[in-house]
Amino acid sequence: MNMPLRGSFSLEGVIVPLVTPFDDHNRIDFVALRQVVDFVISKGVNAVMVGGTTGEGMLLSLNERKELLETVIDQASGRVAVIAHTGCIDTGSTVELSRHARIAGAQIISAIVPYFFTFNDEQLFRHFLAVADSVPDLPVLLYAFPGNAKNDISPALLERLLRAAPNIVGIKSSNDDLVRFQEYVEAGGSGFIPCFGVDELMLGGLVFGSKAQVSGNANSFPEPFIRLYREFRAGNIELAQRLQQVVNEVVRIHQAGKTTAFFKATLTLRGIPAGRVRPPMRELTADELEEVKRGVERLEVL
Repeated sequence: MNMPLRGSFSLEGVIVPLVTPFDDHNRIDFVALRQVVDFVISKGVNAVMVGGTTGEGMLLSLNERKELLETVIDQASGRVAVIAHTGCIDTGSTVELSRHARIAGAQIISAIVPYFFTFNDEQLFRHFLAVADSVPDLPVLLYAFPGNAKNDISPALLERLLRAAPNIVGIKSSNDDLVRFQEYVEAGGSGFIPCFGVDELMLGGLVFGSKAQVSGNANSFPEPFIRLYREFRAGNIELAQRLQQVVNEVVRIHQAGKTTAFFKATLTLRGIPAGRVRPPMRELTADELEEVKRGVERLEVL
């Protein structure tokens, strides 16, 4: 069986987990979605992720997630890599979405740790191995987000999965514990793709071995993230430090993404209609929206 070997697949730069716009009737607004895709690609992002946390993927039905992915793949038209987030609470649904992603033409799949129930390492090992085995010729990016998923991927579990599944090529860590991130980098070894997801520590993640920043905040302001990444790779550390402060201001404007309505509001302020959020996610209050507008004005000065 022809499996992609670790190290033969490359992923780097800034990855945007796309927002999912909804219309006033709580349906996916596919016209707005296509505009968001074009916007982030025009700014120079390296890849997009579909149906993740920022994309409210866990609030979508399986059929909606499939149609969402198909639309993004169509709109991206090969301009950037498309990562399909296929993670669900159960193994069967995750496998179903992963197989669909392969047929639809996604370049990579990513799957968050199963959530809500408490699972041990053995259960998580069987889950991720089943997912990886279901798409043996497609790269798999594990997704650790213990703050939301409750369960986590231990370095020992990561090492075991890497030995068992050659198509597991990396991990996205949405954890502000940089010690844990270093443990992932060490466990992965050569050819492994560690991706970081905490924007306030983007520069720290790069220092410790991150290959890519996965940033929901970059939906509306990809520019400082892209420049920070490039300046760090060019060795311009002082400039990268200053750009980290700009990134931090973007995070403050979005109030650390406590509702995806913040990302959609700033996208709309930049001329890209990004629609509404899906309940029980909430819209911004009038006061919050005014605060966002003032924050965007400050950011333009920076």
